[in-house]
Amino acid sequence: MTTPRVVSLDGLRGLAALLVVIHHALLTMSGFSAVYWGLPEPWFVTPFAHTPLHVVWAGGEAVLVFFVLSGVVLTLPAAAGRAHRWRAYYPSRLLRLYIPVVAAVTFAVLCALLWPRSVGADYSEWVRAHGEQISPATVVRDMVLLNGTSWLNSPLWSLRWEVVFSLLLPAYVWIAVRFGKRWWPVIGASLCAVSAIGSAVGSDAMRYLPYFGLGALIAVNVSAITNSAHRFFVSRHGPFAEVVLGAIAVLLITFSWWGPTSAGPVGNALRAIPVVGGVVLVVVLALGSPGARRLLSTRALTGLGTISFSLYLTHEPIVVSLAVMVPSDRSWVAPLLALPICLVIAWCFWKGVERPAHKLARSVARVADRPKRTDRDARQGPDYSSRIEHEARVDRVGDRPPGGGPLPGYAVPVLCPHDQLSREEAGPWICRQCGHVFGAASSLSPPTS
Repeated sequence: MTTPRVVSLDGLRGLAALLVVIHHALLTMSGFSAVYWGLPEPWFVTPFAHTPLHVVWAGGEAVLVFFVLSGVVLTLPAAAGRAHRWRAYYPSRLLRLYIPVVAAVTFAVLCALLWPRSVGADYSEWVRAHGEQISPATVVRDMVLLNGTSWLNSPLWSLRWEVVFSLLLPAYVWIAVRFGKRWWPVIGASLCAVSAIGSAVGSDAMRYLPYFGLGALIAVNVSAITNSAHRFFVSRHGPFAEVVLGAIAVLLITFSWWGPTSAGPVGNALRAIPVVGGVVLVVVLALGSPGARRLLSTRALTGLGTISFSLYLTHEPIVVSLAVMVPSDRSWVAPLLALPICLVIAWCFWKGVERPAHKLARSVARVADRPKRTDRDARQGPDYSSRIEHEARVDRVGDRPPGGGPLPGYAVPVLCPHDQLSREEAGPWICRQCGHVFGAASSLSPPTS
């Protein structure tokens, strides 16, 4: 059983990656960097600092959208009724994450060696923060991720939580599938509360891991969400409602920048709750709003979505290198040059590193999930080895075309061993996974009941 791909989520991922690049490109300018360092910002930055317009460079909030999307995508197969093969999942998932990460850290080291990052006080605080000394221990820690990361390639901080979530995925899936449909209000409110408490007490694990859980909750309720959204937006007031909800999402996701400020843990918690709601609303609109789906399904954004992981991993070393190459009084040059160069490098990285890593991960998953053949199976021949139970798709092989390949269009999902076929599905058939031909053309007879 295959899980349908939601194209609009690819576009949302591309848009989020673009916001992260814009965010870091603007931080090369002292005026924008001052916003995050708590320093007075110039007048032309203020409208983009403490108003909902902050959304155009809300890189931190875009990463939270990534977290929810990861929860959705990794839980969707289980929500669609597809059994997880954990023996195949873990090596495949870790290869998908770590091969690009190791390559990205190596790329960052090369950039830092070619363009040293030690700069004067007239550069932005964000650029100067990247001037820490590189050591083998720092490089190894950045590649491992689990013990935190350095400023060598600072976006890697989020990959730490991606890895933790990937390791804990069975627990997320079990809770979401077992309780998510009936108890989603309670689970959702609990996750929001945990994230808010994490913001209050300074616990990154409590703050960020609930976002993955909210994504898992969305995944198991995706049919209900899309159906309800269709009924809601199909009315003549639907387009107006989409605009209103989009504006609400922007207000919520930027609330911590323009909302009331109060010091202390309680204030941090209260500012965090609207952000959680805004991030969830953005993902829900990407799934259910016709206008949002059309926008996010455009070729430009889905193309960005394809290379979004590579763009996320490689853009910051480029941005920092550009910033240290240009004079500090011309810091506006780096943001102008950053985006086109980052897109080109990201495409090359996707083609040369990420896509081969995905192919390797799929191959490893197939090998890890291959059923083991016992000694008894080997003695008794292929008919018995083919009885090993696995989920497979089989093709009808009667009237095969020249070359002996199965006819497309005759595929049906079944479970192999073959005695689980119904009489109407009697062959001849060939199992794509074990390669055994059965039914009328094999020594195994179709079932009689």
